[in-house]
Amino acid sequence: MLIAIEGIDGSGKTTVARFLEEELRKRGYDVVRFKEPTDSKYGRKIRQILKERKLSPKEVLELFLKDREIDVEENIVPALKSGKIVIMDRYYYSTIAYQGALGLDVEEIKKLNEKFPKPDLVIVLDVSPETALKRIKAKRKPDRFEDLNYLSKVRDIFLSLRDDVVVINAERELEDVKREVLKIVFEHLERFLKGRR
Repeated sequence: MLIAIEGIDGSGKTTVARFLEEELRKRGYDVVRFKEPTDSKYGRKIRQILKERKLSPKEVLELFLKDREIDVEENIVPALKSGKIVIMDRYYYSTIAYQGALGLDVEEIKKLNEKFPKPDLVIVLDVSPETALKRIKAKRKPDRFEDLNYLSKVRDIFLSLRDDVVVINAERELEDVKREVLKIVFEHLERFLKGRR
């Protein structure tokens, strides 16, 4: 089963993905967690570029696709084939939302990502850009992409995705968000395993 945890910066994706991995493991599931961008040469380049903003959105999109190809081939597909639950801390929905918010065609980005494994469950942790920035500033200095206007556009695209996406209100207490995510994951897992029998 492939689960993608998505949302704007500051929505709590990494915290929730880590929690989910721990909870599933406690219950005896074979689970792995991957994060995008990865540590491949393309992933490292993306992180560098995001700091410097030297490439066009189209060029950055190309790097994301190359990085994802490696992730899918080396991590995601082998893990799924060996029967593991794969949790993604960001997947191609982030590319659709973030690059789309920079002016690239959302439908075109979707098409370019159709070759990658489609998640069985996509959870979007939804927070307002104001909340997100408050959380980011409590931890570190926001980067140049983390501003209200841009994050608002990114959020709008996430909320417009009708691809069996489950949107969770992540403005609430973290423990409430975690509980809801876990409940949704177990409901989907039950249906998923029934469908496999």
